[in-house]
Amino acid sequence: MTITPTRATPREAAAAGPSRRRSVRPDRAVSALVVVIVAILAVLVLYPLYSVLRTAISGEGWAVFSRLFSTSSNRRVLLNTLVLGVVVGVIGTIVGFFLAFLQVKVEMRGKKILHLLALMPIIAPPFAVATSAIVLFGRNGFISEGLFGLTWNIYGLPGLTLVLSLSFFPVAYMNLVGMLRSLDPALDEAASNLGASKPRIFWTVTLPMLVPGLAASFLLLFIESIADLANPLVIGGDYTVLAARAYIAIVGDYNIEAGAA
Repeated sequence: MTITPTRATPREAAAAGPSRRRSVRPDRAVSALVVVIVAILAVLVLYPLYSVLRTAISGEGWAVFSRLFSTSSNRRVLLNTLVLGVVVGVIGTIVGFFLAFLQVKVEMRGKKILHLLALMPIIAPPFAVATSAIVLFGRNGFISEGLFGLTWNIYGLPGLTLVLSLSFFPVAYMNLVGMLRSLDPALDEAASNLGASKPRIFWTVTLPMLVPGLAASFLLLFIESIADLANPLVIGGDYTVLAARAYIAIVGDYNIEAGAA
């Protein structure tokens, strides 16, 4: 017994067509919400950026920008910013990779506690890590002076490196944890079956596949460190970076054009 499919009549097809088209029509409420969100983002994000850019390329702002590489003080500030970004990016990426590797690849107890501790700097206020570092490792710190009798000057590049690396390494940690969990374990098993040792598997199989994640983590930490303002103001000392210099130009010198440039 065979069953032949029935064809819809032209009238039924015409009746079903509009209902099918109406089912894919976007909701007006959703469209209105999208328009409102785009308008809010344009007002709160795009317009301030446009104002800063317009002020930076004005007459006085462009003059400040043109002197950025001509004076020794401006070159020193720019070099300080690049050095800080590179150092924090390298150290933060290494720390994040080490903790991510322990979290994913090493069998050990206390992984949940380690995961929570690694994420704590994200929820900490901007000044919390810097203040804690001053209290613990400052000239009269509990550890530096109280335990070891040292008068270490934490202000400057060493203190900024410590504070920013502790503040931003969770970004690299979360990025690399996701990449390590997405790796195919069959590759490690195949290399092990071919006689490769664990260090050789790490250097020849695992690490090359993590290069994009390591590069992305480094760039994220580099950008976060050179854009940070709170910590350089608290613990930077004489080590001036671009963010602090722009803030001082606007608040201290009342020179909005120089700060924008």
